[in-house]
Amino acid sequence: MKIYIISGKGNPKSIGGGSVSTNTLADTLERRGHDITFTESPREVNSPDVVLHTNIKYLVRTQRICEKKNLPLVVTVNSFISCCNGSHVINKDPRYGVSCKRCSLWGTINCFVRDRMNVQRPLKTRIFNCITPLPRYMLRYMRMNALNKADKVVCISPTLKKMLEIAGVNKEKMIVIPQPVDNSFLENMKPRLFDERVALFAGGVSWIKGAHLAAEAVSKIDNIHLIFVGGVREKMGQQIKYFLGDKGVVYSAVPNEQMKNYYHSAHVVLFPSIWFEAFGRGWAEACMCGKPVVAFNDRGGASDYLKHEETALLSDYDVDAYAEQIQRLFDDDALYRRISRNAQEYAKKNFLADVVAKKYEKVFEEVLEK
Repeated sequence: MKIYIISGKGNPKSIGGGSVSTNTLADTLERRGHDITFTESPREVNSPDVVLHTNIKYLVRTQRICEKKNLPLVVTVNSFISCCNGSHVINKDPRYGVSCKRCSLWGTINCFVRDRMNVQRPLKTRIFNCITPLPRYMLRYMRMNALNKADKVVCISPTLKKMLEIAGVNKEKMIVIPQPVDNSFLENMKPRLFDERVALFAGGVSWIKGAHLAAEAVSKIDNIHLIFVGGVREKMGQQIKYFLGDKGVVYSAVPNEQMKNYYHSAHVVLFPSIWFEAFGRGWAEACMCGKPVVAFNDRGGASDYLKHEETALLSDYDVDAYAEQIQRLFDDDALYRRISRNAQEYAKKNFLADVVAKKYEKVFEEVLEK
């Protein structure tokens, strides 16, 4: 099958995000015998069997070109394009995000004008955010319309599908397929990078990812260090230092292919994301490595897929409750081994690159039959 993927292939060694997922899927499909062509602009599409759009950029243009050329179009949505603010969360509290589904034009204006995070931004940014709700909302409308005209829409999580349905996308067009994790994450990397009594936070070390909540939770537990891997701004670095002192270590972002070393070296992986995470591949990679994940309930991403005390530990949206769940994995060896084993088996059945590629193949075949 000849498949054109509309997406900047980017750096295959980059950390996290849609770029890694797109590269992993493309490499797997190619290995399975398909003819894969990457292009950053839909204008470069010639005559493929199927067009797969995996990037927010050019979504509307891609749909129009495919319609004009009568090309089958499958769109993978891997971010909250139904939210003009890009997250479905507003910061009414300095620590906790408040979920938001007000995607009307008036709700959009409210989010940009009254969001505390916007108030804390530079003046030029605040002014820009206050005068752009209408064009942002119009772009959102155009994107939802493009999705409704596509042949199939792949959502990377049930929460993302729900948000798109609220935004007006036809649920019959949508299917949930998780992001793929490369088979190499099953390999146990040795030697270990650090002492086993270590919790790991991987990804953007930011407020919306809950980095400060991870730091505060670990500060309540004795004899445990917390390793952060990812870019961090000065203010967040200060918060981490305040809560953890010498118990916290921050590494800069590392290539995705090296992340398996950190997962295998850690005891547990923390995923305290504040927002409705579209997926957040860090927790899926950790599961593939057989590392228990601690996440919040009802926040999308990990909580969409993992079950409490079966494949992960999930806590209420509270720092003390979160710290308690982390503590359990350091104190209860039987619980740790059970969740570690179950998480890896679940990841192999659901997130392994070949498993995900087969699901995409089925979608392509269904679209071509029409």
